[in-house]
Amino acid sequence: MKAEEVVLGWALGVGRLGGVSRSPAHPATSGYRRALGVGQLGGVGATRRRLLTEAAAGSAVAVLAACSGGAAGPAAGRTAKSISGTLVYWPEGGESNPSYQAWVQRIADFQKDFPQAKVEMTEMQDRDAKLVSAVAAGTPPDVSVYDRYTIAAAQARGIMQDILPFFKTSGMKADDEQPWCWQEVFRDGKLFGLPYSTDTRMVYVNRAHLRQAGLPETAPKTLDEFDQIMRRVTAGAPGSWQRLGFIPWGNNWRLFGWGWLFGGDWYDAKANRVTMDDPKNIAALEWEVARAQELGGYNVVEGFRKAQPKSGLTDLFKAGTLSATINSTSQLLGMFAVQDLDWIVWPPPPAPGVGRTHTWSGGFANVVPTGAKNPEASFTLAKYLSDEEFQKIQNKTGGGRLPTLKSAANDPYWKTVDPRIKQFVDLLPYSHIRPPIVQIEILNRELDGDEGAETLALKGAKAPKPALQEANQRVNDAIKEGRAS
Repeated sequence: MKAEEVVLGWALGVGRLGGVSRSPAHPATSGYRRALGVGQLGGVGATRRRLLTEAAAGSAVAVLAACSGGAAGPAAGRTAKSISGTLVYWPEGGESNPSYQAWVQRIADFQKDFPQAKVEMTEMQDRDAKLVSAVAAGTPPDVSVYDRYTIAAAQARGIMQDILPFFKTSGMKADDEQPWCWQEVFRDGKLFGLPYSTDTRMVYVNRAHLRQAGLPETAPKTLDEFDQIMRRVTAGAPGSWQRLGFIPWGNNWRLFGWGWLFGGDWYDAKANRVTMDDPKNIAALEWEVARAQELGGYNVVEGFRKAQPKSGLTDLFKAGTLSATINSTSQLLGMFAVQDLDWIVWPPPPAPGVGRTHTWSGGFANVVPTGAKNPEASFTLAKYLSDEEFQKIQNKTGGGRLPTLKSAANDPYWKTVDPRIKQFVDLLPYSHIRPPIVQIEILNRELDGDEGAETLALKGAKAPKPALQEANQRVNDAIKEGRAS
């Protein structure tokens, strides 16, 4: 499989691990790869259940050496004979995944450094649910990927084990990570995962629409300036819109993002309580409601969306019926693939009086499941699949994956890519995470679910302040009661 197919397959959801189905390389993909600064990588073979035998590892080293810059040696204090047997790794996907090439390279490095060990990388559908079952049965993999923002809830259920004792002797440091990223894996003096990928969010803007309206491309400094620009690029009237400038909800930004842009916050870690009723979060929701009313109301906007061939905000943006939308680096490949789409990105504009931009991030970590037969060996493998070497390979082949390590974010490679990509990397120091609490699913539901505070306020069923106050009380009640659902 060519590297172009790996990246394109990730975006299109094709190319199952070990399967025979392949997506032909899309012509637009080469344009994306030129923007990203990625050269040809060559093919990497796979079998259905066992991706990496010793022979495959050897070929992977040869294929990907150009991306590696040299593999790190065995963990300090260990010899090549200190790890033996088979280690099973459950990744977050297969060959089409944006981290696939980095997994292949670093597993090859691991097996080179520990030749008596063998790693099986096995794609697992419904991975998190199956991990729960495997842990309960006493047959977990040695290492598994886990969505970082759900680790707090998972560790409370005993799904993964504390790896802090191994971390302390590994030479790794907490300060090497983005601080907000570390907060998702370190809890109550215990470490439950090694982060390896993340993202940030920016405003995707149709540059052609700006030019048609006689507007500059310069990013607005405040949310008020942004509002004025979006009014200028909107075409039509409520009930008969031809094009909307911006829709503040229903995207990969959520009320979380608006609260931070208004200077608010969502969690008090010392008190272990959510702060949905922060006055600045309330102001953010009031702003959203005002924008909805300006567009004719929530139902009018939703009617416009549903009348389009595809109603997702990113789809509307690509079709030219929406001038701007906020989304993550996960959309970069798709944006580059759309021919004749003239777009730029802006940092999310803060509300007046807020000194700087804010964004937020998600991402993944490698965890050692409870019951793993050799946790020290598992940690060593997890380290190889999370370290700077891994993340620098992922930088070049990741299709939207950003590094969690500060050193990998400072990789000179980023100076060679399309400036739009570099802007997402530059926002890493200004990012936040969703509250790392056991009750995260309750919070999500109460924030912007079908009956969440944002939804009720936008529909006019409740005013923003009481909607957030009542939701806040319900989440904090769940925290006090120790409920996760």
